Amino acid sequence: MKTVNEIGMAEIKEFLAAQHKNGANFGDAEIHAWATEAEFQTGEGNPPSIEVLSWDAVDGRTIEYTISEGGIDETND
Repeated sequence: MKTVNEIGMAEIKEFLAAQHKNGANFGDAEIHAWATEAEFQTGEGNPPSIEVLSWDAVDGRTIEYTISEGGIDETND
């Protein structure tokens, strides 16, 4: 099982602050929710990524972010 670690949480927070209309206002609970989405993606065989849809994006375009390898821990669960 792959989980988002503290580095990954910081990456998500930085990405959302720059790309999501309300991202600068997101607290730990919102960041954790986005991390859960990235973890779900890995369970589906995809990279650990999140997506800001066009209506929530600063520039009006859907944008995807993939968390770095350093931002992901792998466990044997």
